[in-house]
Amino acid sequence: MSEEEKDPAKEPTPPGDEPAKDEAAEASSKLPSSPWPSARKSAAPTEAVSAPAAAAVAAVSPKAAWGAPIDRLDRAWTKLDARLCAAVLIADATTLVAWVSLKALAQTGTSGSGRVFRMLVGALVFGLVTHLLTRKRSKRHEAITAGAVAVGFLVGSRMGDFGVEYFGNILGWLQNASSLVFFGGASDIAKRLTLWLALLGASVATGQGKHINVDVVMRFLTPRARVPVAVLGWLVAAAVCFVAVWGFFDHVAVVDYGAKLTVPCPGDADKSCPAPPGSKIETVAKGTSRDVFLVGRQISMDLKALPKVLGGTPYGKWLTPKVWNEWVHDGGWEAHFSAEQVKGMDMDDTPDTFRTPAVTAIPGSNDRVYQLLVRECNFVFAFGLLVMSIRFVLRSLLAIAGWVKVDPGAAHGDEELAHAHDSSAEAMAVEQAQQESTR
Repeated sequence: MSEEEKDPAKEPTPPGDEPAKDEAAEASSKLPSSPWPSARKSAAPTEAVSAPAAAAVAAVSPKAAWGAPIDRLDRAWTKLDARLCAAVLIADATTLVAWVSLKALAQTGTSGSGRVFRMLVGALVFGLVTHLLTRKRSKRHEAITAGAVAVGFLVGSRMGDFGVEYFGNILGWLQNASSLVFFGGASDIAKRLTLWLALLGASVATGQGKHINVDVVMRFLTPRARVPVAVLGWLVAAAVCFVAVWGFFDHVAVVDYGAKLTVPCPGDADKSCPAPPGSKIETVAKGTSRDVFLVGRQISMDLKALPKVLGGTPYGKWLTPKVWNEWVHDGGWEAHFSAEQVKGMDMDDTPDTFRTPAVTAIPGSNDRVYQLLVRECNFVFAFGLLVMSIRFVLRSLLAIAGWVKVDPGAAHGDEELAHAHDSSAEAMAVEQAQQESTR
């Protein structure tokens, strides 16, 4: 017998076996490949699981029908949080890049950071344009692009004070006469976005069971005993978060909004009693409404100032008293301030007089609007804790309904790989069903 006849791999395949092997290969390709456990059971058996095996799996780990809408809500919530994380991260990076760029362009280009930034911008522009023009037309594409980058560095170093006055005007307007003043500037906005990003990440981690927790006891319990223990822990965490929500709200209301800590007792006016929560909520609601109105009016002024500033007009040299008075009278200020306070905002129509295009102070008081909206931004702590509290409750309901598997190692898992390398009875049943379907 020849070598070819002895080799079983080269023997002809019997007719009809090719489709079976193809189906087996296709089914095996759908098996999970991650070595990590998961935090959630898959919504349905994979296509490779046969009907009898799927029924066996369902008998081992049944899912209550009432948990289906909660599961959909939880998944949609997680998707929304993930997209918000991406949007906030992009906004944070864009804010920092734009601010650093304006600061550098507003500085002299003969030395220091202004010159370095212009050199980098010149190299980027020359290199990118040359790359796009020569990548398909020249064999010396890399050398030509490198030469263009060097030319860009040289041109940028020779720009001098080009653009300093123009970009300095834009930077001054943003810092001193725009709605950014209400937040304390672009740097403070970046800080608030970073904090919001952290809280969104905490919400995602809570929804997927990947929050920080001590799971020593859970590892000594059976899969069935883990559920009530986990649910108890999640509900306690939800209660703690919910209580902390009021703690943060109360602190911000008293410190930032000036809400009263005590009020005269109803039965005895000479004694002081703790202020009821309703009075603090009312104080916060009234102050927030006024702040939102003020920033809304400032945004409307920003829309008037933006074309002027981009056109090169100094931001403090275009708003006349007449235009300012018309803007005030048409703004609906009387809904939040008295007629006397609004009248105090009017300016005398003096020739060759200009006003800064900004709401610089709260009408009727000497309080400045600088960082006025920071107190509203401080509520992000309370809101983030409220979201996590709700996510803990939803996860508890999903665990009771059988839609979430309580696994101590789930914090390292892939959300969509439900049973990969999991030693629990449910995971073993699914794995056995998948193996049988590929035979």
